[in-house]
Amino acid sequence: MLSAVTAMTELVINVSNIVSSLCYSLIRLEPYNTCVHQCTYCYARWYRRNESNNVIVPRVKAVYEFRTYARKVYRIGLPPIPARLSTLVDPFIPHEELYRTSLTLLRIALEYEYPVIVNTKSALILKSPWIDVLEKLAEKDLLLLQLSISTLDNRVSRMIEPHAPAPELRLKVLQEFASRNIPVVVRLSPYIPRVSLYPSLKDFVEIVHEIGVKHVIVEALRLESSSIKEFLQRFGLADVDVESYSLREVGGLRPLSRISLSARLREYIALQNALTKYSITFATCKEGLFALHTAKDCCGMYLFKRSLALRPTLAEIYNIVRHCGPIPVDSVESVLRQLETQGYLCGSRITMYPKRIAKPFRYHEKKLLRVLRNPDILRHVAPSLNIVDGKIVAKDIAMLEVGMENKS
Repeated sequence: MLSAVTAMTELVINVSNIVSSLCYSLIRLEPYNTCVHQCTYCYARWYRRNESNNVIVPRVKAVYEFRTYARKVYRIGLPPIPARLSTLVDPFIPHEELYRTSLTLLRIALEYEYPVIVNTKSALILKSPWIDVLEKLAEKDLLLLQLSISTLDNRVSRMIEPHAPAPELRLKVLQEFASRNIPVVVRLSPYIPRVSLYPSLKDFVEIVHEIGVKHVIVEALRLESSSIKEFLQRFGLADVDVESYSLREVGGLRPLSRISLSARLREYIALQNALTKYSITFATCKEGLFALHTAKDCCGMYLFKRSLALRPTLAEIYNIVRHCGPIPVDSVESVLRQLETQGYLCGSRITMYPKRIAKPFRYHEKKLLRVLRNPDILRHVAPSLNIVDGKIVAKDIAMLEVGMENKS
């Protein structure tokens, strides 16, 4: 048997200031050890630095761990925590036709009625048996499909995602699943100013509306600080400012930078407004810009109609502050206890789940509390929140714009 500590890194995303504070979907299913798309912006490479083997290998441990965990949750009758397939690789790379690891994971989810968020660039899911299993999951309200798109410009896509399916093929995938009344989400990831909204903001929004997209997520480009400016210059974006993404320098790891808030905020606001006209919700990923969000959660999990277990994030804190006023920093733990009484997965509720999940979720909650007590980290992780005179306060869109102008 695998120990709980080993399983902790297998099924649950590692603890960090950003993930622990902002993410709902901490359950991860990684079917393969690496990817073949060779995206020039791939952030997963940072987590695979010690892996010298680029040969695609199916991760059978993920299958074993997920089956064991999903079966326990099903038999106990606990509300499931949606699982993400996947976070570090595309789950439907060409090797999936041979190994079918992702298909096995989907069949486990179907057997034990476990909701999954599928995140891919692939068109393989249009083929049988993958589309058959996905449709069965959707019929039981167990599927949320996210397609990652960096741009609809084929020329740019070939440059930055040389082995990924063309953008128009990804749109075809979205259209096919939407036509089957399966909720589809677009992840604009990475979001690159003046590139991602190709051919124009108006055209992009009309395209996703006509397809039937329900929700759009944006996640700004982030790369190693030493290479991000060169990346932007390739697309005539030398004037685009960047900012530090890393909270601090860590030995052995290169610091990261991302598109600055000032360079993305106005485009985000314009995109949010345009999507709202078509009743398409909007959110940011790992950016903490809650003032811009029009969905109940960033992933689009609100599109599930079944009962789910969701942990509290900084988004819940933001909503409480917006509706009830500032929260004293020394009261944040009691706020989480209140959220626990409302059904959120925190506090004693975590102990109901198998140890392989409960233990890392407690670590994530402790990290969330630390972030809420640290003004510098809180501002960095979530620009929509701040600590003033010992109290957590919220910023609306106008305040974010003023802060942006002051920085410039």
